[in-house]
Amino acid sequence: QLCGQQSVFSDPSRLNSGFEVVQNTSEIYSGEYTPKLPVGGVISGFDLTSTPAPRKKYAMPSSALKHAIKEWQESRLGVSLRAASPDSVPVVGVSGDAGITAVRLDSRSIIVARDGWVDSLKQLTAGMHPDLLFTPFGAYELSRVTLPHQMSVWGPNWYMFADSESWRGRVDDRVAELSTARLDEVDFELFWHCYGPGSLAAFAVHQGDRLIALATVKDRGEPFMEIGVDVLQGVQASGLGSAVVSAAGTWVLEQGRLPIATVAPFNVPSTRTLRRVGLEYGMTEMTGVDGPFQVPPQPIGTPLPDAEIYDYYPDWAMNRSIRPNSDL
Repeated sequence: QLCGQQSVFSDPSRLNSGFEVVQNTSEIYSGEYTPKLPVGGVISGFDLTSTPAPRKKYAMPSSALKHAIKEWQESRLGVSLRAASPDSVPVVGVSGDAGITAVRLDSRSIIVARDGWVDSLKQLTAGMHPDLLFTPFGAYELSRVTLPHQMSVWGPNWYMFADSESWRGRVDDRVAELSTARLDEVDFELFWHCYGPGSLAAFAVHQGDRLIALATVKDRGEPFMEIGVDVLQGVQASGLGSAVVSAAGTWVLEQGRLPIATVAPFNVPSTRTLRRVGLEYGMTEMTGVDGPFQVPPQPIGTPLPDAEIYDYYPDWAMNRSIRPNSDL
């Protein structure tokens, strides 16, 4: 499910950086997701007899939304993005105890880091194309500079944005707005990607008296609000993630603000859910986080519900240097 706040990236123990894994495949592969196949066919349980809603040829933010994203990111970083480059990765230093943030926005890239790291980062990224940097390889390489300072690099993470033009959230009668005062009653050990007290809004689905899906909203600074979502594992109901995200995103738009969500590339089901409701890719970010280096999990989900998937590497070739999360 969708993770919502910047601290998701400053706490890689929350791994998904966007969505918690939904164990119920009927949730992941609800009929809302339609492969690009000719209308009138049926493949692996998908009913394609109805014409899907039309989409833009390329699901990218509008020019106005792109401008808002750029201004917002410059405000977060404290630097102008005019130095960003399409074919290289310039490094800009900032004073103080800043960590490191690498950004790929509108096909241009930049690294913003503390002054004392600039020379080492420039040597590291010299001649490195952005396509190499914004990968797990890039996280490993950047961490060579940061780890001696008790900081590692987490990412890449995709930032997804929407406006009223792109939004496709649907009303779902199962969803009810939850008073933020009642968030004190929520077990955030289970709904660990959602915000607790202090959230601006919350939307829930109950099964009897049992809370089974929750979306909360937090302010990320004008003009964006970010959505955090969890669906209780093992719940036998479909579309719960989309339902609560839809309600939360619609509420954000009604406030005159714009919804934002984050997801990691390994989380295929969550990316599908975000795109389904109209959130579109806006930028990629890699972020410095305090503590030891942590690796993302294997890709989550399957191409089709009945598809068999296998490790490409044999067991003996797996990275034995990776320690379990429980050792932290």
